Amino acid sequence: MLRTFRPTPTCTRFKTSIEMPCIKCGAEMSLALIEPRDRVYDVLTYRCTPCDSGESFLRAR
Repeated sequence: MLRTFRPTPTCTRFKTSIEMPCIKCGAEMSLALIEPRDRVYDVLTYRCTPCDSGESFLRAR
């Protein structure tokens, strides 16, 4: 099975969109996955292709 990168969700950014800058390299990260966490929050996971990093954020539904 292919291993999936799953960063720990953080609340460091207040506005989420389809693309956002990578904290490591500054390139645009793309929204890769939206997962329901519970009835109130979703987990949004972004991937940065140039530096192969990712970030996850909690977002209220």
